[in-house]
Amino acid sequence: MDLNCRIFDHKTQLAQQRQLFIDCFPENIGTKTVEAIHYYWKFQNFPGNLKSYEYAAYIENEMVGYYAAIPYIYKIGDKTTPVAMVCDVMTSSKHRGKGIFTKLGRFSTQKLEEEGMPFSIGYPIREEVIPGHLKVGWEIAFDLPLYVKFIKLNSLLKSKRLSILSFIANPIMLLYNRIRKEKIDISYSWEIVKDIDSIGDYDGLVDKWMKTAQNTLVKNSSFAKWRYNAPGREYHFLTIRKDGYLVAFVSYRNIIKKNVPSLGLLDFIVLPEHRNCIGLINHVLIQQVKEEKAEAIICMMSRYSAKQYHLLKNGFLKSPYKFRLIIKNLTHEFSDEQLMNEQNWHLMWVDSDDL
Repeated sequence: MDLNCRIFDHKTQLAQQRQLFIDCFPENIGTKTVEAIHYYWKFQNFPGNLKSYEYAAYIENEMVGYYAAIPYIYKIGDKTTPVAMVCDVMTSSKHRGKGIFTKLGRFSTQKLEEEGMPFSIGYPIREEVIPGHLKVGWEIAFDLPLYVKFIKLNSLLKSKRLSILSFIANPIMLLYNRIRKEKIDISYSWEIVKDIDSIGDYDGLVDKWMKTAQNTLVKNSSFAKWRYNAPGREYHFLTIRKDGYLVAFVSYRNIIKKNVPSLGLLDFIVLPEHRNCIGLINHVLIQQVKEEKAEAIICMMSRYSAKQYHLLKNGFLKSPYKFRLIIKNLTHEFSDEQLMNEQNWHLMWVDSDDL
C-alpha cells in the first residue's frame, strides 16, 4: 500500500474531505455538520486569524484519512499558549485495518510539534480509537464521564421497549429529584438570553474565573462569539447575578442523546465564593427542561469537577458513557504532572468540538 500523508488543502480537496466525513460519521447526514458552511466555520474562521492544522492521507488520488487540530488558547499555569485541539480524525471505511490511522496520527502530531504546539489534546468516546492514539504517543489523562439528571424516563424506557414502566418510574424519579436538591439561595437573580453579546460583563466574569483555575480554556467573548455561532445550532445562556454582579454562567443547547431529548450543558462557570448559587442554577435548568419538553440534563465533566459543582447532591447520575481526555506532550514545555493532573483542569463540551 503506497500511503501518502501531506498537508490538507481545503481550496482543492474540500469535496473529498466532506465525502470522507459522511462515510465516517453517517449519523450527521441531513444536518449542517456535513455541509461546507460548517467546515468553514470550524476550521477557517477561528478568532484572531489563527489557522487550523489539517492533514490528509491518500492512496493514489483517493483521500483515505484526515486529521485536524484547532488552535484553542489555554492558560496553563501562568502562561497562555495555543494548544492543538485534535478533532475530525477519520479513516475511510474501505481501508480500515491497514495502519492508516497510526501512520497519519504519527505524521500529524510530528507536524504539530514542528509548528510549535506544546501539546495536543483530544476527547475520544469510542474505545476502538484509543489503541491507535496510544501507539503514536498519546496518553490517557483521566475520564470525563457523562452525568445525567433525568426529569422524566419516558424516552429512555421507550428506547428499551419498557414504556409500560413509565407510570411507576416517573413518580420515583420525581421523588428522587425532590430529595436530591440543594437549597435555593434567593439572594441571587437569574436570566436566560440567546445572544452572547447581550451579556455585557461576560469578559469580566471570565477574567475572574481564570485567576481561580490552574489550566483553563481562554473562553473570552471573542472565543465565545465564534464557539456559539455554529451553523444551524441555537444556544442558550443562563446568567446568575449577586447584587448586580455576574457570578455564574451556564451555556446549553437542546440535544438528543441515546434517544433522550435533553439539555446539553456546554459550559458551567461559577466563581468559587458563589457556589451556593448552584441550587438556583439547577432549579432554573429543571424548569427549562420542562419548557423545552425535554427529559434530562446532560453534561461531560471530570469526577473532580462534578464534586466541585455538587452534581450528585443535585440529582445527577454518572452514566456508563464517558469521554477520555487524552494528551500528547509534544515539546515538554509543560510537565506531565501539570497536564495529567485531573484537579488542574475544568473541562466540558465547550473545550471540545462537540455540541
